[in-house]
Amino acid sequence: MLKGSYFLGKIELMTGKKPTGRTKQLSLKATPKFHQKLKELAVKEKRLMIEILEQSLELYEQIRKERKKSVKENAVPQISIEPAIRNKRSRDDDVTKSSDPTSKKRKISDY
Repeated sequence: MLKGSYFLGKIELMTGKKPTGRTKQLSLKATPKFHQKLKELAVKEKRLMIEILEQSLELYEQIRKERKKSVKENAVPQISIEPAIRNKRSRDDDVTKSSDPTSKKRKISDY
C-alpha cells in the first residue's frame, strides 16, 4: 500500500499534476480578463481552476433555489374577477322576448 501512494506522489512530482478522477473533457471560450481572474484565484487558493468553477456552480444553484423559494413565498394569489359559472345566453329566447319591432333578428325556424 505504501508503494502505491509513493508512486502517485512521484507522478505528481514529475508532472506537477494530481489525479482528480475527472474524465469528461470540457472546453470553454472565455475572455482573457475572465481567464486571468480565474487563474489568479486558483493559484491564490491553491486549487485547480475546475474546482473553482465547480464551487461557483454549487453556489449559483443555491442562490437560484433561494430566489425561487422567496418568489413563491411572496407571490400574491390571482383572484378571478369573472364569476365562476357564467350562464349561456339563449339566442332564440332573446329574439322571442324582444319587444323592439325594428329588430332584424329572426329565428331560423320562421323561414
